[in-house]
Amino acid sequence: MNIIKKFAAILQQPAWHNVLKNNMGFIIGLFLFNYFSIARSLWQIQEYKLMLLDGLFLLAVTLIISIILTAIPSGIIRKILSNSIFYICALLCLAEFFSFYNYNAPVGAGIITALLETNSEEASEFFQMYIGWHWLIYTFIFALFTFILQKNFLAKTHLKIYQPRLGYIMGCIIVLGILSGVCLVNNYKPFIKSNDLDIPIVRVYASAQTAVANMKSYGELNNKMAASKDITANNSTIPNIVFILGEATNRNHMHLYGYPLPNTPNLDNLNKNQQLAVFKDCISPHSTTVAVLRDLFTFCDAESQKPWYQYNNLIDIMQQAGYKTYWLSNQESSGIWGNVALLYANRSTVHQFTSVRDSHEASNTLDGALFPIVDKAIANHAVKNFYVIHLMGGHSLYYKRFPYIFSKFSKNDIPRNVSDEKKVVLAQYTNALYYNDYIVSGIIDKFKQQNAIIIYLPDHGETVYDDNSNFAGHVEENPNHYMLEVPMIMWASDKFKQAYPAKWLAIKNAVQRPYMTDDMIHTVLDIADIKTTEYKPAKSIINPLFNATRPRMVQGKNYDTQIRFAPAQ
Repeated sequence: MNIIKKFAAILQQPAWHNVLKNNMGFIIGLFLFNYFSIARSLWQIQEYKLMLLDGLFLLAVTLIISIILTAIPSGIIRKILSNSIFYICALLCLAEFFSFYNYNAPVGAGIITALLETNSEEASEFFQMYIGWHWLIYTFIFALFTFILQKNFLAKTHLKIYQPRLGYIMGCIIVLGILSGVCLVNNYKPFIKSNDLDIPIVRVYASAQTAVANMKSYGELNNKMAASKDITANNSTIPNIVFILGEATNRNHMHLYGYPLPNTPNLDNLNKNQQLAVFKDCISPHSTTVAVLRDLFTFCDAESQKPWYQYNNLIDIMQQAGYKTYWLSNQESSGIWGNVALLYANRSTVHQFTSVRDSHEASNTLDGALFPIVDKAIANHAVKNFYVIHLMGGHSLYYKRFPYIFSKFSKNDIPRNVSDEKKVVLAQYTNALYYNDYIVSGIIDKFKQQNAIIIYLPDHGETVYDDNSNFAGHVEENPNHYMLEVPMIMWASDKFKQAYPAKWLAIKNAVQRPYMTDDMIHTVLDIADIKTTEYKPAKSIINPLFNATRPRMVQGKNYDTQIRFAPAQ
């Protein structure tokens, strides 16, 4: 307390009174402009303690900045610096407000990437869609508020009432702010090291750097990607081929594959009625999305010698074969994890994302947001259509993958001898796959009246405390079998079965075959009756010439002899 009193006594000097008197509007504005997005983000996740500590620390920093600016002898330099800081923060705050209002997210690399890639026509459409009269009014009110603060009207009319206690107020705020900063160090140390602090000016600057780097790397990949399709035979007549690309789905946690909890009721019912082909022994070639996507939609596989982008890809081939291609996604629209998917998306006739975000930005958008996008695509169909529908599926954090009404299972339902903490996570993953069942079956329903075949296949699996391990998630390095074992399901409409009975029979007869999905492009082309110079019938799981003895090598290990029966660590 003595330290605060001594510090306050120093600040009672007239010079320090002038710091507040002459900069009250600057202090209030700078604090509010920067605290808005921080407070909103923390409020969303109910981190009220961090909200208070952040507020105290930010207010203290704002006061210190004002003191430093006041100490600058040159009035011109002082004015230029203070106005620059003030108006930059004001503009960022307005941008954050707009972003939260429209996207329910702060400005990040995904939004910046979209802005940098926007052309004049898209900008016009964006203005018509989002910038109405109400936003002009909001902007005017915000500008008026900013002007009042910048002109310091508030301080000129009310400051005298509080002047006798200004020293104590400033001293307490600065000391409490410093103490708050000390408390926050452990929370924010990783973010400081990674230059990822959630302060608007820091975040937007870092996001802009990320966006530019993403665009540069994307451009390099796009230029390198093979463009020749080399189709040797095109007998394709199937009107609708749908590829539902799931995410982080471990088939061992699905009731359809023997999991004890009934979390796949819709798929179970379809299977009971002989409407599904449920493949029993499929694995992914990798355990991360980027690595899988490089192989899944190209002719690159575990035996390949060239970089993946030097092989032809499924999107280009389907388009050359006369298909209208769609990439409809609930995943990120840019970023180091989104770039490979974005390559395929931008090569598609139609591509649409449920939200604009970067790989590093969290998304709470549920897969149900894809339903109206799929409906729109179906309504604007061509004679032949190839759809890729990219889900968030079972991606962590699992509790963000399903709405509250799908909270069917709780920790009390988990039939495992593990801690309550692990049971909670297991219940969340079980609910995520319960919602995933609703999504996949919902997409199937949309094509029931069409002549259509649907393939459901997640990119990779997920381990969730399996074999009593302490790990939930997936890693590319040394994956266990739970990270690789994925469901592969095919469904065909009645019209498809009538038109292609032999094809559906071949699919049903193949469900027991062992398969690794780096060969998936061969199966899709076989279904579509399209052949290219790189197509090999021995790599198509439905083909009579399929090679079931191919070693399934993952990270240099044979899955069947070295990974399959090894317990998760």
